[in-house]
Amino acid sequence: MSGEAPELYSDSVQIGVTPFTVVLSFTMAPAGQTGTIPPIPVANIRTSLEHAKVMAILLRKNLKAFEEQMGQAIPLHPQLYQTLGLSKQEDW
Repeated sequence: MSGEAPELYSDSVQIGVTPFTVVLSFTMAPAGQTGTIPPIPVANIRTSLEHAKVMAILLRKNLKAFEEQMGQAIPLHPQLYQTLGLSKQEDW
């Protein structure tokens, strides 16, 4: 192993949870295409439930610190909350 990790980009993720594993399936929309072409698989990351929970906590903590440093929230369109069934107040 060379020690260099590949650089990847994703604009979508599906999350699967089983009693032993969390799977993050990252995909990317095809360039210049809308709706008719399926997303391009980028990577599947499998990890333990415990590791996934720690990552979620650390990611939230880092994003909140970034928002505080910038003096404003990272903007998300209200329709995004509705489409994903999220609450801006309860989920963030």
